[in-house]
Amino acid sequence: MKRMGMLLVGGAMTVLAVAALPSLLSAQDPAAIVKERQETMKQLGGHMKAINEFVESGAGNAEDVASRAASIREIAGKIPTLFPQGTSLNDGVGKTGAKPEIWSDWTGFQAAATKMGEEAGKLAEIAAAGDHDAIGAQFGSLGKNGCGGCHQTFRQKLD
Repeated sequence: MKRMGMLLVGGAMTVLAVAALPSLLSAQDPAAIVKERQETMKQLGGHMKAINEFVESGAGNAEDVASRAASIREIAGKIPTLFPQGTSLNDGVGKTGAKPEIWSDWTGFQAAATKMGEEAGKLAEIAAAGDHDAIGAQFGSLGKNGCGGCHQTFRQKLD
């Protein structure tokens, strides 16, 4: 019985290692990291666009806003992992707007990602209450203080 348990644990560890292999390999490939980062930012943009449509024209509902804001908060927590050294616009890793300032002010960059998560969390809470005007105000804060907190300092706009 003890041997069977050890075999099961060993098998589970092998499955986990194989499952993690693609992400480990892409973590070593700067171009793959940039691509993953861009896909993640497109997800964020999709959430922001949908929330904006609710704020501007009432499309969707407050529950959807809360769900999208929660997703933004979750993604914000992962942002620093999408920016390893060697993936700036000066590193020749493809089309990216990631300025070198990200790494020269890593603490500031992490703080900006944290702020975005906090602003998105506030939006999720406010949206749960359903007050359209309060949602609009907090959405503005998320854009200015959350997304803008990174884009103004750490991102170069691409053509």
